[in-house]
Amino acid sequence: MDTIDCHTLKALQQDGRKKNSELAKETGLAPSTMLDRVKKLEDRGIIQGYRAVVNPGKLGLMAQGFACISLDRHRVKNIQNLEDEINNIPNVRACYHITGRFDYILHVVASDLEELGQLIKKQLATIPGMGKIETFLVYEEVKPDQGWPIDAAKKAGPA
Repeated sequence: MDTIDCHTLKALQQDGRKKNSELAKETGLAPSTMLDRVKKLEDRGIIQGYRAVVNPGKLGLMAQGFACISLDRHRVKNIQNLEDEINNIPNVRACYHITGRFDYILHVVASDLEELGQLIKKQLATIPGMGKIETFLVYEEVKPDQGWPIDAAKKAGPA
């Protein structure tokens, strides 16, 4: 990846609807060349898709939290079952298999604290093989997800 690819990735993370002609102008490339470069980033799997940034409050999703989960048994069947169940719960925004005291950390959302409590008690806690769940409530989003740090990735080496 060169500086043009890095600029392109940063620009598209900031605004996925940015016009190809604007990207071309910013980088000094012909629009056809810019289109080819973006296509190559997509083909290489560096750009995996485009999406809208949605305001959860406008959707009535006023409660957010992180649920840290420990399994009671670390067997392939239990792990796969948990991951399958998690993937079927729409209020789980993201799930990461992690190291340390817990096995998974989930970003969860709900309309209010009561619904969030029901999500934890009735959907997560009832998954077979579930051990401990520790929940952390979000008071405020201090720094929203603004995409991946392209400049830091560039320093780490080629993709």
